Amino acid sequence: MNSSKQKGFTLVGLILVFGLIGIITLSVLKVFPVYMEHLAVKKAMETIEMDQDLSKMSVGQIRGLFQKKLDMNQVNSINAKNAKINRSLSDITMKVDYEVRKDYIGNVDLILSFSDEFEVPI
Repeated sequence: MNSSKQKGFTLVGLILVFGLIGIITLSVLKVFPVYMEHLAVKKAMETIEMDQDLSKMSVGQIRGLFQKKLDMNQVNSINAKNAKINRSLSDITMKVDYEVRKDYIGNVDLILSFSDEFEVPI
């Protein structure tokens, strides 16, 4: 009765663990910059929303200010033309909807959709 039991990882188990770690690392490296860019878009919108002179600005001026803030933060996935800015007698509304497509592995792409909006009473 000489029964020996093996303990530990096998080579196949080790390869699977390293493969899983590699896929997770690749995913983080592909998605992280997109979310950082989205954070810059949100920050630009929040800055515009808190601007004291917003009620005096025209739609074109708001769009120009938004583009300056995007350029300052080196945002490339969206420009101010994609922002929907509505000015009524009672409020100013700004909405930004956009998608970012990133190559993932081979012919597989990641598509990330973002939507941000604010409304400021005049």
